[in-house]
Amino acid sequence: MRLFALLCAFLALPAFAAELEGVKLDDSVRAGAQELRLNGLALRTRLFFKVYVAGLYLPQKTQSAQAALEMPGPKRITLVMLREVGRTAFSEALLESFAESNGDLGLKLHKPKLDALLETLYGIGDAKKGMRIAFDFVPGTGTILTVDDSSRGKPIPGDDFSAALLKIWIGEGSVADNVKKALLGAP
Repeated sequence: MRLFALLCAFLALPAFAAELEGVKLDDSVRAGAQELRLNGLALRTRLFFKVYVAGLYLPQKTQSAQAALEMPGPKRITLVMLREVGRTAFSEALLESFAESNGDLGLKLHKPKLDALLETLYGIGDAKKGMRIAFDFVPGTGTILTVDDSSRGKPIPGDDFSAALLKIWIGEGSVADNVKKALLGAP
């Protein structure tokens, strides 16, 4: 009986798929009504500083950025902060990366939605070490921001905005080429 109870307790533990820099991410998560699989993990650095570990979740694994962007169904980027980043610096870095990966036209086209996201992020305060920030991209619903398992702000509508935001990490001119490669599970 004891062995059975121990086995049940072990099976009830979450299954972690990967670990990077001491950060463990689940093998799968739910976004919208769909289960997503961890596609890859990446370490984001700035200068010599380790900033966060990112995890990309997709309906099915792929090593192609284009396939990931065009894949039907929800997607998720999870960021786990490795150091504290002030609210202003975090918001400015996101805006800079969005502009780099979407160009001036994309920035102009998505400005009201980007402003709404940045306002929500700014309202959260500083991104503290250990904080988990998730961006769920749910078709028909939009971009949903979750911080430490608590939904923040209203969903930002627009599948086009969700795709533009995801390009920060896996698009052309993305955050860093090594981040993109790692999130796409490339060797």
